[in-house]
Amino acid sequence: MKEIKSFLTIILILVSSFLIFSCEEDGNNAKEPLLGFYTISKSTLTAPCASQNGAATLPSGTDVTAAILNAFLSDIECASAGDKAIEIAENGKIYFACRVEGKKQDQGSWAINSDRSELTLTLLIEGNLIPLKLTGLQESTIKVSGNVASLPVPPLLLASVESLFSGVDDQAILISIDIELEKLG
Repeated sequence: MKEIKSFLTIILILVSSFLIFSCEEDGNNAKEPLLGFYTISKSTLTAPCASQNGAATLPSGTDVTAAILNAFLSDIECASAGDKAIEIAENGKIYFACRVEGKKQDQGSWAINSDRSELTLTLLIEGNLIPLKLTGLQESTIKVSGNVASLPVPPLLLASVESLFSGVDDQAILISIDIELEKLG
């Protein structure tokens, strides 16, 4: 009788262990592929933009990558500018991070639709919640890209691309961009 109880106990332990490890493996396999650290590697105007009075303009196709990257990551202080990153984290959280320093700050939230064609990033930029909806979403293991339409940006953001925007007093300029986020290793 003792041998049967011992045998059943051993079987129960083995079955429990198998179930626990199987569940852990399933959880790991279901991990969201978007999770990770990113930088903005490309941002190009998909439509012309202009100040209200038309004094400052930029044509479609203009590269605004540096301006967008600087504006997005200006809210976090890192010892090295190259250390700055956007983290798409679990539980729908977004952080701006200094990867080497291990520093990060809560910067908003993210959500993806069920057919994975739209990624919405709601970011806290310079004290304002800015929703960015990337449509036509393209995903790979190394990058995420899409189009953001009608993004309101301060004219000073565009002044680094076209100096005439530095004298514009519009509250915001609407831009539409193709944006690419490159995953950092």
